[in-house]
Amino acid sequence: MFIATTIGMVGSLPVAAEEDVPLIADMDIDTLLEKELDKLNVDDFYLLEHLIDIDNKVKNQQSQMGAIRDEANRIFESFGVIETQMVLDQQQSGTVLDKAFEKVVRTYATQEETQPIEPPLVANPPKDVLLGAATRGELDDAKAIRPASSFQASEPWEPSEQEPPGPSVLVLLLEELERSQTSQAELRETLRDEIVALGSQLENIEESEADLDAAIRGLRAELVAINAREIEWDPDSITPETVILPSSAPITSGWGRRWHPILRTMRMHYGTDFDAERGSPVWAAHQGVVETATYMKDFGRVVVLNHGDGFSTLYAHLNKIRVKYGETVRQGQRIGDVGSSGLSTGPHLHFEMRIDHVLRNPKKYLPY
Repeated sequence: MFIATTIGMVGSLPVAAEEDVPLIADMDIDTLLEKELDKLNVDDFYLLEHLIDIDNKVKNQQSQMGAIRDEANRIFESFGVIETQMVLDQQQSGTVLDKAFEKVVRTYATQEETQPIEPPLVANPPKDVLLGAATRGELDDAKAIRPASSFQASEPWEPSEQEPPGPSVLVLLLEELERSQTSQAELRETLRDEIVALGSQLENIEESEADLDAAIRGLRAELVAINAREIEWDPDSITPETVILPSSAPITSGWGRRWHPILRTMRMHYGTDFDAERGSPVWAAHQGVVETATYMKDFGRVVVLNHGDGFSTLYAHLNKIRVKYGETVRQGQRIGDVGSSGLSTGPHLHFEMRIDHVLRNPKKYLPY
């Protein structure tokens, strides 16, 4: 609720240079807000509905962010498990490699020390026989390979006591490494799916942020409309550049040729469509006199306001008309409710502007 009320306060501040805008932290929010709400003429509790909607959206956004944080922490813990397994694998692999190098070094040193003084007799078997036996396992001509020297035992050989056969430690380490790699692969696959799901949650919170932005924009437009009702405009000061938004909803269709969804043909669209919900308020873009308040075939329930000097505005497809022909209305006054009357596929506000009695693109003049 604090964010919503803060926005209401900002919406009422006068236009000034950015460095001249007072900071919210420097204000007595409670006192100023109470005074401002006392002056506002709120119709049909629409402002209160906006505040409740914004508060609910903020709470929902906070809840979604908390869920995303918890999921991210859990994923981070899974990354830690994989990292721990990798460290253990590296330790085991390093241990095996170090021991293997030590064995090679010791063996090489022993061979150097026990190298015979007299060179042994050398037999010269065909090179292709040696190459085939060493590389391809071809042992058909193995008889041609003879020992380079005869072995002369200096001392009688006696068999040494052997330890009973058991599982190979090296094989066990390799099997453990293989199991670890399989476990890591499965965990990575699970993490991949969880990260995709986390991305979807982030997309959802982006959508909720867009909804919150729309609600904030709607509340600001409502506040502008409320404050505009208190202004007495000099007829000479009423210009297209001083209009306010007739609806707080986002614009979905603008000026130009387009495919008509009902008539099924290309047709010029001479206005701006606001994607508002049924029953939401339609405000007078400027003060003026009700020139038309009736039902038309295309526009459905429609209101036309004459602002003088060939300047007029039109509000179509209304669900309800709240003004009468000849009535003088204030800028920001609620003149109708959004609907889907006439040739319409759904609730929205069709808004047109005539300047010097000629249709103009409203988007060029709206403070959007």
